[in-house]
Amino acid sequence: MISKKVRELFSSLMEAGDGSPVSYDIETEQYTGYFNESVVNKFVDEGVVELVHNDDGLVCLRLINREDFLSGFASGVNEARLGRDQYYADYNASPFAFSIGYEHFLYMNKKPKLLIGYICHGFINETTGEVHNQ
Repeated sequence: MISKKVRELFSSLMEAGDGSPVSYDIETEQYTGYFNESVVNKFVDEGVVELVHNDDGLVCLRLINREDFLSGFASGVNEARLGRDQYYADYNASPFAFSIGYEHFLYMNKKPKLLIGYICHGFINETTGEVHNQ
């Protein structure tokens, strides 16, 4: 099970975009926002994210192996949406990202009102009917 703080960090990266507290720069592949620094430091040490800079709490990060992470997260969201279990996490290039996507979908689905207008990588955008990709 993924802790709430860890899920919040990585789901905030997957929500990055217009109107989100976290911004994403497509050219540099950097995420900027205010994050829990102890969680960020843990994943910097584990080689999941790279700390680009920290300006008085405004943190800029890059995901290491971003494409694998995005794919794993979206796969986890999809499996949860289809009502399947986390069995396929073991076969994913990023089992960690798969589990975060899976658990994030279950969390968001508990409160369906939160899904109205919700934009997140791997989730279906209700406006377009398509899966949102970052």
